[in-house]
Amino acid sequence: MNTRFLNISIVHIIIILFFLFVHLTPTRFTFLNWNVFLSLLPFDFALIVSYTKSRSVKILFASFWLLFFPNTMYMMTDFIHLYAIGTSLDQATQYFNYAVLATGIFIGVGLGILSLEIITSSVFQQHMHLVYWSVTAIVSVLSAIGIYLGRYLRLNSWDVFTDIAGVMRNIVLSMSYHMVTFVILFAGAQFAVLVIFHYGIRLIQTSRIDA
Repeated sequence: MNTRFLNISIVHIIIILFFLFVHLTPTRFTFLNWNVFLSLLPFDFALIVSYTKSRSVKILFASFWLLFFPNTMYMMTDFIHLYAIGTSLDQATQYFNYAVLATGIFIGVGLGILSLEIITSSVFQQHMHLVYWSVTAIVSVLSAIGIYLGRYLRLNSWDVFTDIAGVMRNIVLSMSYHMVTFVILFAGAQFAVLVIFHYGIRLIQTSRIDA
């Protein structure tokens, strides 16, 4: 079996098992299935960009990837739902729900990290540090704006297709000190996470070559 196909299959199988677990167990966080599914889409879009030979298909799915990428980092804000179980963690049900919530969040963010790695490696054949940092910074800012629109204005990625005028109007109306502060903080948080994992992955790869 092709190694790449095996790796992709394992990722999807684990996610499907997570879906089933959340669906079949008495957790408070059934919404995680939808959020993780939205996080899986940019991962799959990135794979299409990586494997297709068609330039037009690459551009199309790279656009889809950028549009849906904020859904992955949006999951960092899902820790807000801890209020539903409390934070003392002195009961078994609290531990259970906390574990489910944390697992969903880490899966979503992890899919985002992987998708960016796939996109950058397929678009930039040779690693260029300045280009990578620039692209990651831009993606982090755009993603932070998307997270703000999703968390506070309750907009979704597909609203761009169904009501682009409404999306643009909401963006303009939401401009405020609160939005700017949120975007700066979450862009910085995303940038730090993405860069650390990027160079961590490169460290592992170079270590294998050196060995």
